[in-house]
Amino acid sequence: MITTNFDKLSFHDASIEKIDRKPGEISIEFEGAFLSKEHPDSKGEDWVIESGVLHLLNVTDELPLFWYDDKEGKPHPSPDFPIDEVMNLDFNGDTFEFGGFLNREPWVQWVVNATGFKIEIKGSHSAYS
Repeated sequence: MITTNFDKLSFHDASIEKIDRKPGEISIEFEGAFLSKEHPDSKGEDWVIESGVLHLLNVTDELPLFWYDDKEGKPHPSPDFPIDEVMNLDFNGDTFEFGGFLNREPWVQWVVNATGFKIEIKGSHSAYS
């Protein structure tokens, strides 16, 4: 279970397979993330996370937006499943901000106010194998 150093992970081009919500937590099943050899849990190797679950913890609020233009985000047409392909994902300690696509349509923004995370890895391999 990974619980630290979110900045040593990349979700660029990761696909979102399923999103589950319960009070205070959002669990996101994903495929195709990357764990840098700089992460303390990497054993000094770069890893491709084939599949896993990103648990956002201590969730207090979320805001999914759909950008039809470059002026402002609008209410999302599918707020329960706002994104299926992640282009970027940042965490600043109290907010996760996703950016990407839904059904190949750009641009989706999903902001989740949460103060913690844990990543459950279901399948991975060395980036060099």
